[in-house]
Amino acid sequence: MSESKDIEILFKSMLVEQEEVTKQDEVYQKDIENFPLKIQWNIKGMQGYQIFEKDNYSYKFGEELKEPDITLVIENENAARLFLTGEMGDYSTIPKNHYIGTFELIYTVGWNEIETENGWKNKRTTEPFLTAHFDKEKEIHPFFLTKLPMFRKLREKVTGKNNFAVYVPINKSLGDFENKVLPIKIFKHFIDKACSIVMEDICGCRLVHKCEHHDVSLGCMHMGADTSRIDLEDLERGIPQKVPGRYATKEEALERVQLAYDSGLIPLLGRSRAEAIASGVTDTGRILSMCFCCSCCCVNAALLQNGSSSLSDLSRIEGLSVKVDENLCVGCGDCLDVCVFKGMEMHDDKAIVNQEYCLGCGRCEDTCPNGAISITIDDSTYVDELIRVIESYADVS
Repeated sequence: MSESKDIEILFKSMLVEQEEVTKQDEVYQKDIENFPLKIQWNIKGMQGYQIFEKDNYSYKFGEELKEPDITLVIENENAARLFLTGEMGDYSTIPKNHYIGTFELIYTVGWNEIETENGWKNKRTTEPFLTAHFDKEKEIHPFFLTKLPMFRKLREKVTGKNNFAVYVPINKSLGDFENKVLPIKIFKHFIDKACSIVMEDICGCRLVHKCEHHDVSLGCMHMGADTSRIDLEDLERGIPQKVPGRYATKEEALERVQLAYDSGLIPLLGRSRAEAIASGVTDTGRILSMCFCCSCCCVNAALLQNGSSSLSDLSRIEGLSVKVDENLCVGCGDCLDVCVFKGMEMHDDKAIVNQEYCLGCGRCEDTCPNGAISITIDDSTYVDELIRVIESYADVS
């Protein structure tokens, strides 16, 4: 059988299989609330289309839509085969400030070990996967594709299981620990315990989005034994510009947490298989990552706003509550502007907390000009419990 015929058979099978998937996949039913979506495919020169609707799915091989919402092109034969068989492993976006009219995806072909002055490190090799084209006036984030079952399942393979991440608000209203805001205890615990700490000198998210509001040098930190495998010359996959890193002292790490807080950034702490892969590390549970997120550039916000509802591993601290005093709220909307997780809504000119989506990051409390929002922890022992939960996912010693 010729290779082109092989791709054709796989292409047709993918079109057919999605019909049954769309009927049974509960996540898909939730994700398609804002559909219909018309997709035109061009895979190795072969045409086909899919139309995803709330209560209907239709497709056709060998034909073109007159006005598709988005056209997806795969020219790489190996990428086409891996995608159509569901065997593709890690794939990622070529980051841009805005995805207007087009975006591109790449996939990992493999990893090569190279010797550096800091030991043997992993280098990622990639090839083109897919190019998307759509209305030149519109912006569509690549995460949007994860609302389609075939892309969501690929993404789930990248993220894997045993992930846990939580935003830790460093708000003064949460109380004190050793004359510092209580959640500092969490960071101090892991930093003190870490056998090794790697600090990124650039935040890849803010670099790509050309952030105008926060210091681009306040990049992520990674703790644990597996940081010895990190490529210090480039710690972020897919970023056009290299993101260098270095080994840091515990004092430097604590200082960065404080600098992030002073800059209005919210620390995100947790174990993420995708974060480990991005740094060229096999996830063995011996690496814990800490990001410092802004509302304008955060990749997690982009995923929550644009991607499948099933892909977020973010949790909210148990015992933490966010409330709005409607007597003090004037409906200015500042809290909605800084909440990138759909956690704040406006009803009858008053802000309310959407408890289903709120991650308790604390931005809204810091932003409210009238003190109408409060963020509290019912019991300080919840901080100790959070430490125990994080330690069950990752060992930094």
